[in-house]
Amino acid sequence: MRITGIAGCARRWPGMAAIVGGLALAAGSCGAAEGLNGMSDAAAAAQINRAGSFPEQVPSWEGRALPADVAPSASAGDSAAPEDTHWRLRLGLDMPLRTEEGGAKGAGFQGSPAVSPTLQADIRYNPYSAWFIGVTFYRYLMGDRQRPWNPDFTYVFGYDDWHPGTFSLVYGNYTGNRLNPDRSHLIEGQREEFTHFRQGQLSLGYKLVIPQTVKSWLVLRERDDVGCSTNFNYTPRYTDLKTSKLRSGKRSVSLSCRYTTPENWYVNGTFLYYPDRSQQQPWDPDFTYGFGYFDWHPGTVTVQYNNYSGNRYPWHAGSPGQGNFRYGSISISWSMAW
Repeated sequence: MRITGIAGCARRWPGMAAIVGGLALAAGSCGAAEGLNGMSDAAAAAQINRAGSFPEQVPSWEGRALPADVAPSASAGDSAAPEDTHWRLRLGLDMPLRTEEGGAKGAGFQGSPAVSPTLQADIRYNPYSAWFIGVTFYRYLMGDRQRPWNPDFTYVFGYDDWHPGTFSLVYGNYTGNRLNPDRSHLIEGQREEFTHFRQGQLSLGYKLVIPQTVKSWLVLRERDDVGCSTNFNYTPRYTDLKTSKLRSGKRSVSLSCRYTTPENWYVNGTFLYYPDRSQQQPWDPDFTYGFGYFDWHPGTVTVQYNNYSGNRYPWHAGSPGQGNFRYGSISISWSMAW
């Protein structure tokens, strides 16, 4: 399968060239990046796990960008990696199991995941320690299915240390960002913009320390591992579907856990609570889940299923067109690091 690279996307979308150029300038100011060659397996694994590992799938709901939901935890015996400056690249194909337009739900520039297969190019830069910045670009293979809330690009930055007992602070914007916005185009009173920064989400997280005695009850085999984190998520401005107006201060609290095996298989889930349920939109899930195969080595292929649709707990009323297995997607991706 041939996937268009960053340079080709930049020629097609001029706005992308500016973003990638800015990231490259930042890298130059911090010194040349070192590769992963020469590290021990444990050190390289720890390095890959810093600041959000591949695969990172980008859902289109407000509770995304939860570090434990996108990064496998390192093995208990892994040592810390050297403080390298490095880049990472992921090229992927994401295929929703259901592409009918009835599965698309949103308002303004916020809404449900795309119902079109997408090619994705994700580039991420670690300037120092657990600090990072990342940008993902999307190419919709069914262009007529891209809705105002389905982005041309998304971005995320912050601090995320994978070690248990540490805090993270991450900002992510997965709204309808446009590389070439038509500012004369109004969507429910909002102008199309390069990005709607205040509609992004800020997440303050803590990676739980699970005692070995407790972990031994949670794992099926001695070499398996499990990690969990909690997050407080805050969105300064969000679109309310009932009124089609922007509201302020959406809040949620989440618990994310991930189970991994030495053979690189994993399963993860995130459970959310909204203190004010009137803020929860049909596309905002009560829970998300995923599973698949993930190998952290550069040059390897990852295959996974993720469901970020408007899933509901049994005691909550369901959201039409949301929240069953077919509203998830299967993704295949390849990564490299330098």
